[in-house]
Parts: sequence; C-alpha cells; structure tokens
Amino acid sequence: MEKTDLKTGESLVEEHQFRSINEIVLESTNKNELWSLLAEQVLEDLAKFQMSGWTFHSIVALDIHTVGYEPLNGSSWVPLPKFLASKKAIINMKNTDNQCFKWCIARALNPVERDSERITKILRKQAESLNFKGIEFPMNLKDVDKFESLNPEINVFGYKAEGVHPLRISKLKREKKVRLLENKHYCLVNNFSRLVLMQVSKHHGAIEICDRCLNHFPNKKALERHKQNCQNHNANRIVLPKKGTILEFKNHNRSMRA
Repeated sequence: MEKTDLKTGESLVEEHQFRSINEIVLESTNKNELWSLLAEQVLEDLAKFQMSGWTFHSIVALDIHTVGYEPLNGSSWVPLPKFLASKKAIINMKNTDNQCFKWCIARALNPVERDSERITKILRKQAESLNFKGIEFPMNLKDVDKFESLNPEINVFGYKAEGVHPLRISKLKREKKVRLLENKHYCLVNNFSRLVLMQVSKHHGAIEICDRCLNHFPNKKALERHKQNCQNHNANRIVLPKKGTILEFKNHNRSMRA
C-alpha cells in the first residue's frame, strides 16, 4: 500500500495483509461461489483500509491455505448439558451403538408421546424403511448429503456458549424436515422454537424462526417471504449490536472526497 507523507512529501510503501475468514469446503460446496465470496471479503477489507489515506500499490503475494477437515462423528449416547436438557426441546436417543443419526431420523418420522428417547423393537422396524445404502456409521456430517438425496430434508445445528448456530442447512425442499443437534453425537430437535427462542427474542409466545440465519418472524407467511431472499446467502446466525450502540467517526482529517 502507498501513501504520501504530508510533512515531507515522501512516498511511503508498506506491506499490509488482508485475509478472508475460514470456510468449510465439502464435496457439495460450489467452489466458484466460495472463491467469489472469499475474494469479496478481501476486497472489502482493502477498500476500508484505503479510507485511512492509503492507496493500492501492488500485490506482493496471494496465498491460499488449506487444512484437512475432520468433522465430528455422531457416536453412542452422551448426556446433554443441563442448560440444553432444561429447554425440553431435544430428544436424546439412548443408543449403545454408533448409529444415533439413524435413530434420530427414525424417531422424527415416527414420534411417540412417552419415552421418545428409547430405542424399541418397533423403532428398529420403522428404521428399516429408511435408505442407508452406502452410508457408514458413525455418521459424518459431510455424508448427510448422500443420505438426504433419498430421504427427508435434514438441517444440522451446533451449540456453543453463545447459543445455537447452523452447521449444515439443506438446499432441498421436502415435505418432511428433520432438525438435528450435533453435541458430540446427534440429538433430535423436536421443538426448534423453544430451543433458540431466548437467544433471538424476548417474546415468550410461539414464533417462526429461519433455520439459515435464526431471524424470527410472527407467522409462517412472513417467514416464507424472508426465505426467498435468505436462501441466496450462506447459513449464518446473525448477531446485531446491542440497542443503543453508537458508531462514531472523529478523524475527519483522514476522510477523502468521494
């Protein structure tokens, strides 16, 4: 980057680095779209930096860093943390094998009122109707695409201290949708609104929530209108600044005439 010293008139050239954020690349990822997204992030940071008086001089190097991705595999039963269990929005299947993914899908398609976490003979029989051809257990997140092509629509979420966030959102539109929570193993989300309500709204009644961005809406009609635009963007949880937050700009001497 280059800029002129106002006192001496000397031209200064310095190296500055601009980086994009890390992205997960799976077999199903559109590489051209991803490249455009990452390049746009770098160019946006570059444009912001030039507002401080610097101008673009030249490119010294362009590096693309990659590392092997090892997603978590769903395995045998793991107890839910108390703060998740207390929400009464998750069915944690009590499996002793590594097929928690299978039992979650089977339960989602065959709900029961009592002991829904138990894997009964009836549930095992019901699971036989699902197509697991070519699927290996424990279920890897990247293999969900393969399973979903012949089965229900599946969205997978993760959980950190700040709340629920999307890990994998389906591009399909099926009549039946299954939501899973990846918490060292797969759990079935049977009440999505109750699971994420407190992190997205202070409203205590039922609301409609977008799986991709976790924005909330008063009814399904409003949600469907939102989805038409939201599906054109990556699945991310939107975090807005706190109410009353003020952004100020004081260094007017560093501004440039447009």
